[in-house]
Amino acid sequence: MGKRNRERREAKKRQKDLRRSRSRLGGSPDWESAGVEGSASRGRPDFRSILLTYGRAFGVAEAAELLPGLESALLHEASMVGRAAASLVYGTVVGECLAAVWEGGWQPGEVSRVVRRRLTVRHADLLATAFAAYNWPKAQMPPRWAAQLSELSATERAPGSDQAWLTSWADAAGLDWPEALIAGAQLLGVVSVLHRLEPLIARPSQWSEHAGTTGPSGLVDESVLAKVRALLAKAESTTFEEEANALTAKAQELISRHAIDDALAQGAGHQPREVPRAQRIWVDDPYASAKGQLLAVVGASNRARVIWDATYGYMSVVGFESDLEAVEILFTSLLVQASHAMLARGKVSDERGRSRTRSFRQSFYLAFASRIHERLSAASREAATQASADLGREVLPVLASRQDDVDAAMKRMFPSVRTMAGPAASNAEGWNAGRVAAEMASLGPKHEELATS
Repeated sequence: MGKRNRERREAKKRQKDLRRSRSRLGGSPDWESAGVEGSASRGRPDFRSILLTYGRAFGVAEAAELLPGLESALLHEASMVGRAAASLVYGTVVGECLAAVWEGGWQPGEVSRVVRRRLTVRHADLLATAFAAYNWPKAQMPPRWAAQLSELSATERAPGSDQAWLTSWADAAGLDWPEALIAGAQLLGVVSVLHRLEPLIARPSQWSEHAGTTGPSGLVDESVLAKVRALLAKAESTTFEEEANALTAKAQELISRHAIDDALAQGAGHQPREVPRAQRIWVDDPYASAKGQLLAVVGASNRARVIWDATYGYMSVVGFESDLEAVEILFTSLLVQASHAMLARGKVSDERGRSRTRSFRQSFYLAFASRIHERLSAASREAATQASADLGREVLPVLASRQDDVDAAMKRMFPSVRTMAGPAASNAEGWNAGRVAAEMASLGPKHEELATS
């Protein structure tokens, strides 16, 4: 077969693959667009169309068999338009995609978490470059947003910066152009199919009207949180079990008493009336659902409701500002303690030499969470009893009203949530070990609420 005939056959195959993928992914059959000058006159897909189709196919698992043909078409079209033009189109498309992602409730750190979880560190680095090149609004950036960009080493550029940054990233990463382009298309695929989230912070399109008002409410007593952190740090460092237990219980009692004082002060009009909000806490594999159960019991012990998103592996925690801060501090400390104790046991096998490590560790986390729930609940009850004695009045009705406010906020933010049972423990040795570790610990898309009983 002659070279020209082979080229014609390859071109026909690329067009056939593109038509099939466009149909599978619900797109328009009209391939002509203005993405690359002259593409309409050629009467075939342009680079922008192929890029978007490849990205969509990569992001949708059931379309994976279409990727080889789409990759061939993407690289071929990129060679036709040239590296500079293809890089410019890519930067523009990613900028448009990110704008839609921000409107969908996502924050930079959250997008980066998903990319690192589903792709590689190299893709995450490419994403940080995209953040740096993004045309951010001139309005003041919220502190939490700016902090996330800083953590990702994504410094801002002036609005209207050059969008042909894929080329410079490829050079810096030491990649040849085809490899960099495919990595970029894969990144686009993951980001472009992110489902909408509950917005927890003002989006870039709202910064002009909310500038300077999107940080913490100011109702969190940092001195109390500093004391809690200090207690937990001491408990984590001590080698004496009784001392660790006492320090952990003290931390929870301090958190509970602070919440009671806040609720009473707001009820009496001595402080601004606070409303519950939501915060997303990301839980990493392995054993994400079991680790999530620990977060659920920490939240329940501090009047917060926890919603599990199994698609992306994060927990939405609904509660009052000070409670949310305490929940995250306690969860982080307890998870570190649980993980250290679990890993210290090493790998586990049954009497026949078969590995039981996974079931052991899953059961370990679940047992740890179960016992921690008992300990946190006891500490919270002790704090309420002591507060009632100190104040000469019953504080439980105030806490019940605060819980009602949280429940109402949860239903408003997540109207379709359903309750699910937590993961099951199947390894008795792991369960017993987890209970023991919890005794020694310092206390300190579908959405599902994790049951805590």
